[in-house]
This record gives sequence, C-alpha cells and structure tokens, in this order.
Amino acid sequence: MTNPALWSTDSPSLYRLETDLSVGGAVVDSTTTEFGIRYFAFDPNAGFSLNGQAMKIYGVDLHATEGAVGSAVLYDALAHQMELMKSMGANALRTAHNPPAPELVQVCDRLGIVTMVEAFDCWHSGKVAFDYHLYFDAWSDADIKEMVNASKNSPSVVLWSIGNETPDTGRSSGPGIAQKLIADIRSIDTTRPVVMGSDKYRSVPRAGVAAGSDPANA
Repeated sequence: MTNPALWSTDSPSLYRLETDLSVGGAVVDSTTTEFGIRYFAFDPNAGFSLNGQAMKIYGVDLHATEGAVGSAVLYDALAHQMELMKSMGANALRTAHNPPAPELVQVCDRLGIVTMVEAFDCWHSGKVAFDYHLYFDAWSDADIKEMVNASKNSPSVVLWSIGNETPDTGRSSGPGIAQKLIADIRSIDTTRPVVMGSDKYRSVPRAGVAAGSDPANA
C-alpha cells in the first residue's frame, strides 16, 4: 500500500485485510480484519495529538445500555447513539467499567471517535455481592488479554484502562494488581498508554504507593 489515507476523527479512512488459511492448497477458513492507519501522542505539555495535529478531546462516558433495548448488542442502536454523541460535539468515548462489545469499537472506528477501552469495575474487592471480584483471580488475565486482542487493530482505540474506581487501589495490594494487569496488556500491545480511573488519587503518586496511603494524595 502506497500513500494510505490516515484515519482521523474528521476522515475515518479504513482498510480491509483478507486472510485465508489453506491446507493442502485448499482454503479451509478465512477472515476479514478492518483497520486504519494513524499515529498519535500524549504529551504532558502539548496534550493530545493525532497524526501530528493537536486535538482537544471532548469525551463522553457511556455505560453499556441502550434505553429500552437494555444491554442487548444491536449495531444500529450503537451507531445511532454514537452518531448523536458526535453531533453534539463529542470526539471521544470511554467504555465505562467493562470491556465493550466489538460492535461498539467498530462503530467508533467508522465514525471517527477516539476511544479508551476499559476492563474492570473491581478487582479483588467487590462493590456488590455478586460482581466480578468473585472471578477476578481465575479470569482477569485471560479476560483483559481478550479485550486487547479484540480491539488491537482498531484505529479508534488510543488508551487501555485496567479499571474504574476499584476499591483495591486504596490497599497495599493495589499497585501489585495494577502491575499485573499492565503486564497482561503489554504482553500483546506496547503501542498504547495504559491508564485507570481513580476516585482516590489527587496528584501523581509515588511509585508503588497505594491510593490513600500517601499524604500527598490525601
């Protein structure tokens, strides 16, 4: 491919890669991967840039519900929701609390909406009796890797998030859990920053210090 068009929020150019699996000269399976080409940077002084152009991020945080449709995954409903968001000026999405349906990331790829894909609402410590903390030790490594593999070719995805306001960030075990999840992500993708949503940190923490245990973050 020579001189490919770059993917952007104004012009979300996409391409398709056709992959065939052959055995003995016969195609036994095939898949199509949709992707875009772009580059971006987060700079502490200059902010965010996409394809070398400074860009203000105007984001929305949406839970995985569609009104009367509930949590059913319908491509047209997701597309309609994100078209409404873009029409009101949003150019970015945070997928709140849980890995998103692949269809939602696909919508963001096609509409030109930069995306933060988020993993978990809790780690070891749950927020309600029967949430993901019951399965975290058994499934978190596999689940977060599946999240990254599902969206790693999507040009809209510029950030991974390992959690949202997880109670464990205020405990001594928190930094270790975070490092494990970061390592899971980076075993697949080293190109995107890894962040998390926190309601406890009030400034940049010292390395290895749990939220709430450092006076500087009180």
